[in-house]
Amino acid sequence: MKRTIAKATAPLAALALLAGCAGGGGEIEANADGQIPLKVGYQEQAILSLVDWVAADHGQFEDRNLDVELIPNSSGQNAVAAGMRGEIDVMYGPQSNIVTAVEQGECFKVLTSGHRNIIDFVALPGLDLPSKESDAFPGGLADLQGKRVGVPNLGSATDRNARLVLEEAGVDTDQVTFIAVGIGPTAITSLENNEVDALAWFPPETALMEPDDYQYVVDLVGNPEQSPLSDVIISSPVMTCDFIESNPETTMEYCKAQWDAWDFIGREENADAVATTLAKYLNLDQAAAATMWETYSSAFVTPQLTPAEWEAQAAFNAPEQQTPLPYEETVHAACAESDPR
Repeated sequence: MKRTIAKATAPLAALALLAGCAGGGGEIEANADGQIPLKVGYQEQAILSLVDWVAADHGQFEDRNLDVELIPNSSGQNAVAAGMRGEIDVMYGPQSNIVTAVEQGECFKVLTSGHRNIIDFVALPGLDLPSKESDAFPGGLADLQGKRVGVPNLGSATDRNARLVLEEAGVDTDQVTFIAVGIGPTAITSLENNEVDALAWFPPETALMEPDDYQYVVDLVGNPEQSPLSDVIISSPVMTCDFIESNPETTMEYCKAQWDAWDFIGREENADAVATTLAKYLNLDQAAAATMWETYSSAFVTPQLTPAEWEAQAAFNAPEQQTPLPYEETVHAACAESDPR
């Protein structure tokens, strides 16, 4: 018997309601200061938009004459829906959200790559994991069969990736109860209150519990070589085709700012500055943010997105969405394939 709290694809219904309603067209005019205003969406309580946060806080947007307004969204699906309505110019999301939009006749293009896997599975110390021999995959995942696993939203990229990892470990996911627990403090509370047996978690949740208060079911981030998610790109910045066609120069200045910010992030001497940005947007103290960046900086590899890497993302989509998307139709190659600066 399949035991899933609500239908796994339910969050994507928000996109279906907006078919044929894509916004974001029209040329943007400079403001009174001569800068180009740009509305950039980001997910609250998640590290997905770190590159945009850095670009806003450390001058990369300003250097490209962009007046960026950062606009929070509660999920990647909601961000894409907001982009379709023209409420934001830049959204974010995994390939699967683009597939859903394309299936509905919409046109979106990914601008750059995004960060790699940041998902691990944890449980309270008292959960028995007799199959676990090490933190590396498969860890104790076999012991989650018949258990309750918390994910941010049902049908989300984290939900799908959690199921993929469990299936790769030989777990029958029809015998796992997946429960939507949100992100950040609400996810931690669900674990502490025994509402779930394990969490598929990612930062900032990793900074909200003391190490003695949880155990790894499997540590995928710390052992990427064995991880089924080693090739996944969690989320990328996206624009509508209408926006790109109406604002080609603005699009390219945003792309250049992205590459500038990736360069900033990749320099070891900027680690403290990146941690300060994480602390600001994730409501952490500096020490916790610094520890988080030390753990997850390896997930931020490059903004370059090649055709082969884009094709590989299809494996992380829902089963009915695993036909690779044409690179030239769904990726803005002038921004993604090589350095546009």
